[in-house]
Order: sequence, then structure tokens, then C-alpha cells
Amino acid sequence: MESTKSVSDIYAPLEGEIIEINQELDDSPELLNGDPYGEGWIFILELNDAASTGNLLSANEYRELVDG
Repeated sequence: MESTKSVSDIYAPLEGEIIEINQELDDSPELLNGDPYGEGWIFILELNDAASTGNLLSANEYRELVDG
């Protein structure tokens, strides 16, 4: 991830191959914060093992965790 002030890596708890990158973020990076579950997606990951998603939180579960 790159911004005007820094560059950061993206860490994900899944393994796979990135098969598509959201090019719209180049021109409209505000989509990432404004609509992260819609137009603000970053990339599509083709998983090495689909069963590895079993331990992930849903968006609502994560929101409860960080708000709690």
C-alpha cells in the first residue's frame, strides 16, 4: 500500500495468488475508506486452500471485536 506519506505491506492470513487488482483505486483511493466492502476492494485472491477461510471473522464479527 502506498500513500503520500508512507509505503506499507499488506499482510493477509491466507495464501494464494493475486489474480486481479482494483485499478480504480489509482484514481480514487478514497474508495478504500468510503466503500471497503463494495467499490473499494483492493485485490482478488485465488486461494491455495479454500478451507483456510474457516477461521476468519465475518465483517460483523470483526466490527464487534474492534468496537467492543
